[in-house]
Amino acid sequence: MIIAALLMTTVTVMAQHDEDDVTIQPKVGMNVATLSDADKAIVNYHLGVEAEFMITDNFSASLGVVLSNQGAKYNKTDVMPEYDIDLGYVQVPIMASYYVLPGLAIKAGVQPGFKTKAKAKIDGQKVDMDQMYGLYNRVTDEDFKVNPIDLSIPVGISYEYKNIVLDARYNWGVRSVMNVGDSFYNRVFMVSLGYKFQLKD
Repeated sequence: MIIAALLMTTVTVMAQHDEDDVTIQPKVGMNVATLSDADKAIVNYHLGVEAEFMITDNFSASLGVVLSNQGAKYNKTDVMPEYDIDLGYVQVPIMASYYVLPGLAIKAGVQPGFKTKAKAKIDGQKVDMDQMYGLYNRVTDEDFKVNPIDLSIPVGISYEYKNIVLDARYNWGVRSVMNVGDSFYNRVFMVSLGYKFQLKD
């Protein structure tokens, strides 16, 4: 009887949202980011807010705005010295979530991102990525630029307990970071902690 009572208490404190509920969730977290052709990942941060609407008791749609700092590290080659890439985006994750258990959701969606910065650190000096390849004579095309819009497919899982949400997702970039030349894509693992405020019962 004691075990049953404890189990019932656990279920009641786990978040269980109902159809038509609306919540808003500020969140902050860590990125482990790289690029598809990079040698090493970097650790950085993200912060944002996400609004969620429960379509049914088990299925929801959400829209967010996230400031995400990304990039990667490259080793020295015959052509280039060792350098770091520092990328920043304002991302707009559009997600669908299915709650397999109260508080436990699997999710997937699509995520456009809008570039806020694109820098490279080479030999202790920061340069704009739009100029980097020209500086090292890798290309002569003046249109070799960082794409202003990124696109990725986020998939993940989240767990909510007493309105505190732990979220882990992987963003698989599907649009090349550069608009010409070699194609390479963002690859970012994100872990965030947030708190849900219910706006509508």
